[in-house]
Amino acid sequence: MMRTNPFRTFFYFSKSDRRAVVAVGCIVVFAVGVMMVVDALKTNGPEAVKHPAGKDSATVASAEETPSVPLHVFDPNTVDSLTLIGFGIEAWKVKNFLRYRAAGKGFRSAEDLGDTYGWTAEDVQRLSPYVSVGTAFANPKRDTTPRDGKRKGERDSKPLNELKKFQTLTVVDVNEADTALLRRIPGIGRKISEAIVRYRHRLGGFHSVGQLGEIPIVSPELLEWFTVAPQPSLRQINLNKA
Repeated sequence: MMRTNPFRTFFYFSKSDRRAVVAVGCIVVFAVGVMMVVDALKTNGPEAVKHPAGKDSATVASAEETPSVPLHVFDPNTVDSLTLIGFGIEAWKVKNFLRYRAAGKGFRSAEDLGDTYGWTAEDVQRLSPYVSVGTAFANPKRDTTPRDGKRKGERDSKPLNELKKFQTLTVVDVNEADTALLRRIPGIGRKISEAIVRYRHRLGGFHSVGQLGEIPIVSPELLEWFTVAPQPSLRQINLNKA
């Protein structure tokens, strides 16, 4: 059986048929070329990172753009967004960090990092050993209003005998005790007492003593010193902002 040469058959077509065949072939070649170019761009081309409008003046780079860097000593009042992202902090948490700082709320200690919306206790605990606050924000005499509503001057003006440590086990209500009373418990100093009051404010109040265990610097043996009233006065909080 004799085979038919397709190229030879092509010339038997009419002129209009040959033009149609050539046009279809060009379209197929063009489509294949476009698909190859698009695939190459997706594989090798850099993707543009878009940021929402109206963000802070300090640019928050995406975590994909910034390579991870080893943890090192930093000042939370001057550190830039790229360094925090390199430390493994999510971009949206860094944005909240910059907004908090732009509002004039300086960081005086590593624990203050936990005041930033979205930052977890694990984030604070991981970065705490590397926090070094500059002298501009490390002044302990600065007058601030703690979350328990009492001014620092009022809280520290208590007679010295009221701040003496308890000699025997004395159970206190964790929802009612201020920092001065908390510091009378053996093993609790300024940092732990302020951390308890700060966490109580964020929760709206403790419904059980076990919640104190959620504070990293509160050791389990301290829980025996606390109690919660049968009907504690809890404060409602906005879950969308908590």
